[in-house]
Amino acid sequence: MENFFEKYLSRRRLTFVLIMTLIMTFPMLIKAQTNFPQPTSLKYVNDYVGVMDDATRGEIVAIGDELEKKTGAQATVVVINSLGGSDIESYTNNLFRQWGIGQRNKNNGLMILLSVNDRKWRVEVGKGLEGAITDSYSSKVMDNVAKPLLKEGKYGEAIKAAYSTFAGDIGNERNVTLEQNDAIQASQQDSEGISWFGLIMCFIIFIIVIVVIIAAAGSGSNNRGYYGRDRYRRDHWDDDHFHHGGGFGGFGDGGSSGGDSGGFGGGSSGGGGSSGGW
Repeated sequence: MENFFEKYLSRRRLTFVLIMTLIMTFPMLIKAQTNFPQPTSLKYVNDYVGVMDDATRGEIVAIGDELEKKTGAQATVVVINSLGGSDIESYTNNLFRQWGIGQRNKNNGLMILLSVNDRKWRVEVGKGLEGAITDSYSSKVMDNVAKPLLKEGKYGEAIKAAYSTFAGDIGNERNVTLEQNDAIQASQQDSEGISWFGLIMCFIIFIIVIVVIIAAAGSGSNNRGYYGRDRYRRDHWDDDHFHHGGGFGGFGDGGSSGGDSGGFGGGSSGGGGSSGGW
C-alpha cells in the first residue's frame, strides 16, 4: 500500500512538472513561429513596405530623437505588409516586448504598427505612458487624425500626424517643449491655412472681376435709349445670375524583452493601447 502511494505521488509530481514546462515554453514556441523583423537603423521609423518618403522619415526621426532626449520615452513606428494570420494585438505586443521599447524600469515606450494589406493599425502603450496616452484616447487619435488619411492611401501623412500628436501629449505631460514637433505641427497648420486662404482670395478676385464688368457695361449703356437699357437689364440679370451661381458652387466644392533591441532600453508592455482598421 505504501509503495502504491509513493508511485501515485511520483506520477502526480511528474504530471505537474510537465504541465508547468508546457506553460513556460508555450510563449517561446509562439514567438519562434513568428518571424519578427529586426529594427532598422532609423530606430524610430521601421517602414518595411516603403510607404513613407525620406522627408517624412526624417521628420519622425527628429521628433523621436528629441522626445527621447528630453523625456526618456521611446516612440517608434512599424509598417508591415501582413500579420501572417496573427491577431494584431498579440503580434504588436510580442514585437514590442522583443524589441524592448522604452526604458527597462519605466516601461515608457510607444509603438504605432500598421499592417497595410490587412488594413489594420495598433497603438501599443507601455504602462509608464498610460497617464499621457490612455487606451480610449489613443483610439480617438487614430480614428480622427490618422484614419481619414489612411483611407486616402496617404500612409506617410497619417503616421506622421498620429506620431506627432502622441509625442506632443507625452511632452506636455512631462512639461517639456519639443521644438521639432512644434515646427512640424506649425508647418501643417500653415499649409492648411494657405489652402483656405487661396480659396477665399480666388472667390474675392472673382467677385471683383464681376463688379468691374458690370460697372463697365453699365457706363456703356448710358448712351443707349430706353429700349437698349431695358434689354441690357434682362441680359445682365441672366449673365449675373449664372455667374454668381457658378461662383458659389465652385467655392462650396472647394514582461521581458529579447532579440535585437535596436538601441531601445529593454522596456515592456502589459497590453495597453488600442486597435482598429480603415
